[in-house]
Amino acid sequence: MRTLLLVSAAALAIAGCTRQESPSTNPESKPSAAVAAATSAPPAPEPEAKPEPEAKPEPEEKPAKEPARTPDVEYVPTPQPVVDKMLDMVKLKKTDVLYDLGCGDGRIVVTAAKKYGVKAFGYDIDPVRVAEAKANVKKNGVENLVTIEEADVFTLDLSPANVITVYLLPELNVRLIPQLEKLKPGSRVVSHDFDMAGVKPDKHIQFTPKDPGAREHDIYLFTTPLKKEKK
Repeated sequence: MRTLLLVSAAALAIAGCTRQESPSTNPESKPSAAVAAATSAPPAPEPEAKPEPEAKPEPEEKPAKEPARTPDVEYVPTPQPVVDKMLDMVKLKKTDVLYDLGCGDGRIVVTAAKKYGVKAFGYDIDPVRVAEAKANVKKNGVENLVTIEEADVFTLDLSPANVITVYLLPELNVRLIPQLEKLKPGSRVVSHDFDMAGVKPDKHIQFTPKDPGAREHDIYLFTTPLKKEKK
């Protein structure tokens, strides 16, 4: 009897010392609801790539505008010292109105406006020269005094002017005579290098700029009424 009780007590003691496994440590236990949700949720969609802007086509370069007709002379600019001498010969006053026939890059009208405060108009048949002259006027800030226009000088009414500057061939100077005869009395016409056949100049000088290698230039001054030479 005593032996049986001892065995029973020993069995209870062993049973009491046996460790119970926690359900949370069981490797086969199910994951929590939060973990399950995180692992079972579909992957977030990648942001859509922004479409690349379409390249704008480059504007086509416009061809240079052609002259209304072929210019009568090849453009050769008057050297600036000659420009100064021409304007000095006509004795410019602020009340004068100057027309430059075949104005090229506008250097004569720009000089007349800047140096003498004269109202000046430049005319040329070549649109390239007209564009250059307008740029020169803007560069020198004389837009309030100078006007540049594309025109055939042989169709112009010159009567509003009382000073005319030209650098044309002799036969072209002669073509201008009917227009020049309509100028107001006392108007001045100054020509670089070439005279006007059949018309006597009031003054003719030969001038050589001081620049190295500069050539001699002829400058002719006429006044109206034009002095026709006897044949």
